[in-house]
Amino acid sequence: MRWQKKQAQVEGLVYDALAELSECLSIELSCYPEVWWIGKTVKFNDLGLPKSLKDEFEIRLAGGLSYYLVKQQIIIIGSKSTRHSILEESSHAFNFLSSGVSYKVANKRRNVKDYMALGMLVELMGMLGARLLGSDWENPYEDFPDLMLFDDKSRDNIRRVLLEALGENIDFEEFFIHQQDYGLADRIYAKYLSGEVGLAWIRKLFLDDFSGPDGAINAYTRLRNRFWPKESSKLQLSDLLLILLNCPAN
Repeated sequence: MRWQKKQAQVEGLVYDALAELSECLSIELSCYPEVWWIGKTVKFNDLGLPKSLKDEFEIRLAGGLSYYLVKQQIIIIGSKSTRHSILEESSHAFNFLSSGVSYKVANKRRNVKDYMALGMLVELMGMLGARLLGSDWENPYEDFPDLMLFDDKSRDNIRRVLLEALGENIDFEEFFIHQQDYGLADRIYAKYLSGEVGLAWIRKLFLDDFSGPDGAINAYTRLRNRFWPKESSKLQLSDLLLILLNCPAN
């Protein structure tokens, strides 16, 4: 009974968030995602998911984390969920369902750089949608200097400091990605609040599937240069992604 009550509560919060985004951005969804509240009762086999997803599920279950399964169109809400995390995962689902954005283009996997850039855009959209829905979550990455501005040696020093301050378990690449996409989302939202960009522009961004040659890289570079420009010169994101994420060139 307790799980059923919590499940109904979480479903209601997610569907309310999706409906609000739909109204705010004038975008109709053709379908809504399935929602699961993962407490102590629900097991992996209850979800009917492919066995290939079990390891990730167990890791996230142990951490009480929430996430969105794109192919299955399922929002998983973990036991440590907050209002912000529910809004962010709802926004992820809304973005994928409304735009049809995919990690493949013309049934082919994106190149490494474009794949990474799309991951950053996806996180950006989740954060931006959460802000539109009223999330006042304080972005902890703003306490650290913008990692995009440093050379290789300086980034190595920052990596060492972060490991000392936050522990050996920190994933530096994940830290970098979240600093960039959350920071950029907040700067776009600030421009919205100031009236410099409107909902029509944000609507177009949510509907963009970032297809085409290097579509995600080009889109992220334009957004970064417009809303969070590097002080000394225009950002060349495609080159920086190779350096910071240690991606092999294609």
